[in-house]
Amino acid sequence: MNFYIRMLIAAPIIIAAISIRPSYALEVDSESVYQKGLALYLNCGAKKDGRAAAVFFKEAAEEGHLEAAFSLGVLYQNGDGVPKNSNEAIKWYTIAADQNHAKAQFNLGYLLYEGLGVARDIPAGLSWLQKAADQGNAKAQHKLGCAYLTGSGVSKNHTLALQWLTKSAEQDNKDAIHTLGLAREMHAQKP
Repeated sequence: MNFYIRMLIAAPIIIAAISIRPSYALEVDSESVYQKGLALYLNCGAKKDGRAAAVFFKEAAEEGHLEAAFSLGVLYQNGDGVPKNSNEAIKWYTIAADQNHAKAQFNLGYLLYEGLGVARDIPAGLSWLQKAADQGNAKAQHKLGCAYLTGSGVSKNHTLALQWLTKSAEQDNKDAIHTLGLAREMHAQKP
C-alpha cells in the first residue's frame, strides 16, 4: 500500500482520537512537566523563575503529580513566584497529603496546628502531623513530641513525648535532639 492510501485510512482514526481527547496530540507526561518547573525553580540551566515554575507545577499537579502539588503548596505558602496565600497552600498540600505524601502532610498539619495564615485547627493539624509522623517524617515526629511534652492540643504524656522525640532525634533532627535533652533533664528534676 502506498503512503497516500495509508494516510487516507489512518486520518479518520487520528482525527477521532484527537476529538475524543484533544490533549492526546500534544500529551506530555506530568513528570516531564514537573521536572521543567523544578529546573526553573532551582535555577538548573535556566534563570530561577518561581512564576514559571508555578505554571509547570500546577499543570503537573492537575494531572495528578503529587510532588508537583506539594511544590505548588510550598510556593503559595512562601509567596515564591505566586502571591502568598495560605488557603491555596492548604488546597495543594491537601491534594498531596490525601495521597500519603508525608512532607505535604507535615506542612498541612503545621499550618493548621499553628494557625499560620488560616484559622487555627489543632485537632486537624494534629491528625495530619500524626499521619506524617507515622510515615517517619522527622519534623512531624518532633512537633508531636513537643505537643505531648507541653500538652498543647493533647493531654500531656511524657512517655509519648519521649517516644516521638527519640524517633525524630534518631534521624539527626537537631531540634529534636535539643528538645529531647531538655525533656529528659526536666523529667530527671521532678521529685
